[in-house]
Amino acid sequence: MQVCPGNGKATKRSRYGSLSKDRMRRTIWSAELCSKAGLTYHLIDSEWKKFYLMPYEAQELINHSKDLKTIFTFSTRHNNSLRLLKQTLEDIDTSKVGLTLVPGNPAYLSTKEARKSGLKSLRIASEFVRRHFEDLDVFIGSEGLGPKIAELCAEYDLTPFLLLDKGFEEEIVKMKDVAKNHNFGLYIPYLISENYPRLLRDILFRLSGYVMRRRWVKEELKRMGYDPAISTLRAVIQEKKPLPSNFYESELGVFLEKAASYLTLYGNVDTVTKKLKEIHKAGVTTVMGLPIKENANQILQFGKCSVKIS
Repeated sequence: MQVCPGNGKATKRSRYGSLSKDRMRRTIWSAELCSKAGLTYHLIDSEWKKFYLMPYEAQELINHSKDLKTIFTFSTRHNNSLRLLKQTLEDIDTSKVGLTLVPGNPAYLSTKEARKSGLKSLRIASEFVRRHFEDLDVFIGSEGLGPKIAELCAEYDLTPFLLLDKGFEEEIVKMKDVAKNHNFGLYIPYLISENYPRLLRDILFRLSGYVMRRRWVKEELKRMGYDPAISTLRAVIQEKKPLPSNFYESELGVFLEKAASYLTLYGNVDTVTKKLKEIHKAGVTTVMGLPIKENANQILQFGKCSVKIS
């Protein structure tokens, strides 16, 4: 399946509270705002297995997703993920949904799950999905696995899904011929604001865990003498706690601000629109934007930027 070009909003359900009813209410709120913003997709980024939607919740969400395709994310190394995937989709109109398959970041896996091969689990999941849902739109996460993921895309008719990062343009060029797919998805945390001098500090305050989960960032942290496994940093990486304030003016804070500039999209509406145009020219057909500040204005502004380039 060749996915429909268009942009979407990524929703991290972990942001929506500890009660399932609150998470469901706000997930529906997010879907309704995506529709209002004129976006094409609503990506549900569950991270921890406990945040997956129950089948009846998935159906309720679809019922509130007017003119919107809902993309459910499953981490293929989670125990029983394929059974949960099948239960979620088997009674839903699959023309209204799609999937993103990712191996799962170790920060969101048990010790046993993290020992599983990410690539092997993605291959098993790809075969399973095509056996049960032949015509479904499927994105597949490629972080650190580019060439091998391109082969899976060609074999199972999947769409590569990258993260905004240094050199993503070169990654697309390397994968395009192998993947036999001219569609690429790109996951982008973003912040739209006129308050430019504060943007990187605001991004780091809210997104330091995401930044520190990137492989090259973790390697640099170790080179600088910081161990990502220690409890203070691990809590930040798992987004259980913010980056301690005493780190901001340190060598670590300076490095993380620079890293955030590579990994996120920020600026006013005109700046973000211009950058989105450049991203699409590089070969990206679908941008999934994660609002760094989770509010209605950010979602509607991203829709405004997306409409300008459609």
